[in-house]
Amino acid sequence: MTTRLRPGYLRKNGVPYGPDAVLTEYWDLIEEATGDRRILLLLIVEDRTYLQQPWIVPVHFKKELNDAKWDPTPCSTRW
Repeated sequence: MTTRLRPGYLRKNGVPYGPDAVLTEYWDLIEEATGDRRILLLLIVEDRTYLQQPWIVPVHFKKELNDAKWDPTPCSTRW
């Protein structure tokens, strides 16, 4: 749970939140019957000033079985 947030916007469409907003995060690690592993993240923002009800955002990430999709490249800078 995070409190005392700096006022800002929930989305680029202009939905604001104020300094009294409360952000609560729930993290779950799930292993499915197929062997797939997932991280489930649930974000809940409560703000009595700007929101009539809590703003809830579920997000999930699937763990890849190998690093086939992982192809990092070094950063480069141009002067």
